[in-house]
Amino acid sequence: MEYYRNFITIVEAGSISAAAKKISIAQPALSNQLKQLQRHYDAKLIEVKRGGHRMELTDAGRVLLRKARLICDEEANASKEISDCRAGFSGTLRFSLSPSMSPWLISRYLTKFNKLYPDVNYELHECPPAEQVGELLSGKAEFCVTNGGPRMSPHQFKVIFSRKERLMAFFKANSVFLHDSSPNMALDELDGMPVCLSLGTGMYFLNVCRESRVHVRILSMTTTKLSAMNWAKADAGIVIVPSEMEDEVPPGLFRKSIVDERMFQRKTLCVVKDRPLSTVGKKFQEFFLQEVELLEDANEPQAY
Repeated sequence: MEYYRNFITIVEAGSISAAAKKISIAQPALSNQLKQLQRHYDAKLIEVKRGGHRMELTDAGRVLLRKARLICDEEANASKEISDCRAGFSGTLRFSLSPSMSPWLISRYLTKFNKLYPDVNYELHECPPAEQVGELLSGKAEFCVTNGGPRMSPHQFKVIFSRKERLMAFFKANSVFLHDSSPNMALDELDGMPVCLSLGTGMYFLNVCRESRVHVRILSMTTTKLSAMNWAKADAGIVIVPSEMEDEVPPGLFRKSIVDERMFQRKTLCVVKDRPLSTVGKKFQEFFLQEVELLEDANEPQAY
């Protein structure tokens, strides 16, 4: 493990001498570690350029750097989980989420789980959908929660939960854009209207509009749907974001369901296939599925 960590430091520092200073080790000893790694893998890992002031990774070195980072991350996770086992049922749940998913996950599941297991703590990495696959595969996150995010390969990922979530329109309660109090509206009613979209679902919505020859005016694209709602509150435009009928409508706003079978995204919880979950991860998965069953028993509309 020490050799792997020091190899990573050499690459990040840019030279053996700079790395030796950073980790307080004699330069000859660090050079010897690099030589031993190269002998072990029977491959040159680093090319030292003329003068010894610049280094470049070989193809083999790039492979080892990527794998060494994964190995070191896994070792750190193992140490943490073993420490948690000694301390009793505790640990860290790590999620990679589409930014708009955090309120749903926290309010509906994590707060309840926290009451059952108060010693568990949480890391929520909010990031664009394109980054979520990397966070799962690298081990930075154990669960991925996405809405219209990365298309998870069934060969790499296992879907624990998937639910249809309709795209809905939000208006200020007495908006100049709101023509009636009907709970539903047709897609073509948005033609020519200023719309505010969240990045997670915005491009999908615009593609459907193009297919239907509905021309909307894009007022704003925001990272989260919570940010988008501020435009509706100011009556500057119509906010189009995913929502569920049981979700609370923000004060002062009115919600309409867009009647079009293409107007939905999938809210999904998934993990890396064939990768064992941590102890606390297993417990959360069990809890989550029990909560989903309770919602089904309460006749909440579901679409899996």
